[in-house]
Amino acid sequence: MLNKMKRVAVVGGAGYLGSTLCFHLLHLGYEVISIDAHWFGDEALDSIRGNPFFTSRQVNALHADDVLPLLGGCNAVVWVAGLVGDPACDLDAGFTYGCNYRSTLTLAEICKWLGIERFIFASSCSVYGQSNETMHLTEESPTNPLSFYARDKLMCERALRAMSDETFRPTILRLSTLFGWSNRMRFDLVVNVLTAKACKGETLEICGGGQRRPFLHVKDAARAFATVLSSDPGLVTKEIFNVGTNANNYRIIDIANFVCSEIPDTEVRFLRDTIDRRDYDVDFSKISESLSFKTEYSVPQGIAEIREKLLQANGINIADSLYINEKTTRRLISEIRQNGKLSGSVSSGLIGSAA
Repeated sequence: MLNKMKRVAVVGGAGYLGSTLCFHLLHLGYEVISIDAHWFGDEALDSIRGNPFFTSRQVNALHADDVLPLLGGCNAVVWVAGLVGDPACDLDAGFTYGCNYRSTLTLAEICKWLGIERFIFASSCSVYGQSNETMHLTEESPTNPLSFYARDKLMCERALRAMSDETFRPTILRLSTLFGWSNRMRFDLVVNVLTAKACKGETLEICGGGQRRPFLHVKDAARAFATVLSSDPGLVTKEIFNVGTNANNYRIIDIANFVCSEIPDTEVRFLRDTIDRRDYDVDFSKISESLSFKTEYSVPQGIAEIREKLLQANGINIADSLYINEKTTRRLISEIRQNGKLSGSVSSGLIGSAA
């Protein structure tokens, strides 16, 4: 428990990572407010609604008049919102720009005006894109974004760091590819979807397979944000940290092999015509040495966890749009093109909980 209760706003708090982070921060003794458009509902927060230190609000963070009252008394803001994943972000570059760049900078400007110093931004190791380097990539390595998603993340990083001064102290966390069970589950992440398909007896389709990628359990990602929150501002202000562990740098084919080991008789088919160009190994020494951050979950542990949860869920439809960012984003964009606005539960605007 913290010596003094601190109030943290989690933007995207009903999402895959956001809901896990809300749970974790409450457990540590923080007061938490979730700000989210509830594109995927808000059921992930059901079990903590009665907590006196938790508040959930369905709000568009682009609307300063709506956001300002919610941030009163906050010591920090964590951004884990926006559109996540290349398939969703590639549907409409303008929509992605609004969700992932303009919304972030709008909120950052509000925080700076309010005097909220701590701002922690969820970026992505996908900013490295495709690398021919044999050595692990550090925070100082060249970036090479291959998608709208990665491009906008990198633009946000640069803009936030440029805003840094004695009154505004941003920290950038470049997250590895997430995996693991969350109350707002996603089945469009490679470990999650391969495990889920194997559990259903489906053939695993692998595009290429030799691409390298770092992986990070969603609970470890939440712990990384909490680590930054509790760290001396002098250690984290304006800093970029790769978040993960060298032990979880794998090729995609390695992930398939882990799934086959956990779920025997799973068949694999390789698709040679369509290959994901993202290919990079990442070094995580900085966050380990500077902040003493260590991950707790391996990829095989995550696969076993998902298998067990799916057995307990008994019949969950892993293809439902609730679990796939691209499907829900496609519907949202279609609504905007037809009606000029969003309807129903997403009427609060651009700030969703895809993360």
